[in-house]
Amino acid sequence: MGKLKPLLPIGDETVVETVLKEYLASSLVEVALVLGCRADDVKKTIDEKISSNKLKVVVNEDFKKEMLSSIQVGLAEIKDTEGILIGLGDQVLITCDIINELTENYIKGKVLIPTFQGRKGHPIIIPYTMRNEILAMDAEKTTLKDVLGRHSDTINFLEMKSDRVLIDMDTKEEYERIKDIWKK
Repeated sequence: MGKLKPLLPIGDETVVETVLKEYLASSLVEVALVLGCRADDVKKTIDEKISSNKLKVVVNEDFKKEMLSSIQVGLAEIKDTEGILIGLGDQVLITCDIINELTENYIKGKVLIPTFQGRKGHPIIIPYTMRNEILAMDAEKTTLKDVLGRHSDTINFLEMKSDRVLIDMDTKEEYERIKDIWKK
């Protein structure tokens, strides 16, 4: 997109502020935010605007690798828990209500994937028991989808009322669409 996504404006805030506020307002016990490119710039914004004992900010020094490397950095920070919610930093339309609906419907030992009209979305919840397996993976040769494929018998799907679980912003057009939705 040409600009640093976490610092793009959404309403009166940045993407990272908007996403974090919803995660921190949810029932999640702890939130690990993984930063990559220009981590210092993003961290400065977070430090100035957000304060929470639930939040741990970590940096993925190998952020140019595949997304699994960032997931691994975040997983390494999570303490023993029943499930681990993995969200995307560019899903600014995910609300604390969506997060809470997912956590309320999570079954220990299972994977939970939200869907909308049958299409899979994010954030997902994985069982803590998958943590070490994911940490041991080669992030350049494996994806989270590969790991989930090996555990397909443990996957539950939750049909959501909103397509927000499908919307992220990988292109300028998607960002503009999200800004339009945000105004409403």
